[in-house]
Amino acid sequence: MPPKRNPGFRLIPLHTLASLPTSERDLVLRTLPLVVAIRMALWTLSLRRVGRLLRLFERLPFSVPIDLPVSRLEWAVRAASRRVPLASCLTQALALQFLLARTGRSSEIHIGVRNDAEAGFQSHAWVQCEGQLLLSTPYELAGYSRLLELGARPD
Repeated sequence: MPPKRNPGFRLIPLHTLASLPTSERDLVLRTLPLVVAIRMALWTLSLRRVGRLLRLFERLPFSVPIDLPVSRLEWAVRAASRRVPLASCLTQALALQFLLARTGRSSEIHIGVRNDAEAGFQSHAWVQCEGQLLLSTPYELAGYSRLLELGARPD
């Protein structure tokens, strides 16, 4: 099964935002511009330059509570990415890795490829942190061969 792509822009319903605890609402509202910036950067820059840009972002006052569970960070990236056109798996992986580093966690982005008889050549990115697979399931990764690993240490 190919990774799901986000075909269009959707606003976050106000009732959904209002129903979230303040810390989670703030996290989603902080994550959204991060995802937008990464998506725009990937449209115009090489991956290497996007990495340099993210290192510059590390200087910005972008706080994330360090006690947030990894699952909430993953949730915030997914929630924000649903609102950004074409927020690819790589966009989401870079955003999640940025947030993980802000909470003091090391992680790796893995990029893999596969050649499916029906779908053709495909690539996919996912994150691993503390032995945990994020943004994908083992089933979704079946058949992918890892090409590249991008590690990140905490800030």
